[in-house]
Amino acid sequence: MPAAHPVTPFRRVLVAACGSSDVVTLPQSVLAMRFALGLQVRVVLSAAAASFVTAKAFTAVTGEPAYDDGTAEAPGVAHLDLGRWADLVLVMPATANTIGKAAHGIADSLLTTCVLAASAPVVFVPSMNAAMWDRPAVQRNIEQLRADGHGVVPPVGVLALSTGTVTGRGAPPIGEVLQWAATFVGERRDG
Repeated sequence: MPAAHPVTPFRRVLVAACGSSDVVTLPQSVLAMRFALGLQVRVVLSAAAASFVTAKAFTAVTGEPAYDDGTAEAPGVAHLDLGRWADLVLVMPATANTIGKAAHGIADSLLTTCVLAASAPVVFVPSMNAAMWDRPAVQRNIEQLRADGHGVVPPVGVLALSTGTVTGRGAPPIGEVLQWAATFVGERRDG
C-alpha cells in the first residue's frame, strides 16, 4: 500500500532555483517533494544556479524537463506555460540578486519572467550570507515582496560556505518550507 501524503493546497510546484551555494542540496529536497510528499515538481534555473547543478540533473530527479536560459527546445512560451502549470512557485534558494529583481519587476531571465508572470502564489526562500541579509537594501526588497503579496520564508542559520560556521541565512528543512508555504497559500485563499 502506498504511503499517504500530507494534504497541501498545491500539487504542482515550480521550483525557481537561484545561484546560492544552497542549490547543491536542492536535488535532495526535490526528491523528497516528489516521492515522500507526492508533489509534481518542475525546475527552472538561473544561469548562476545552472553553474552549480545542471538542468539535466533536475530532469533526472523530477522526471520532468528542467529549464534554464539555454532551453531552446521548449515548446510554447515557457514562462507563461510554467506559470499556468504551477499551483505554487517556490523561489529556492532565493538570492539577494533575484529578490531585488523580483521586488522591482525586473524580468531579464527565464526564471525572473516565470516569477513575474506566475498566476500561482510565489514564495521566496532566502539564502545568503548574514552580511547581505542584514543590509537595508535587502530588507527593503523583502518588504516590497511582501507588500506585493508574495511569501517570504524566514531564513534560519546555516553553515556558511565562506567561513564554515553557522553564520549563513538559508532554508529550513524542506518539510518546514512546504508547511510554511501551505499556511501562506491557505491564508491567501481565506483572506
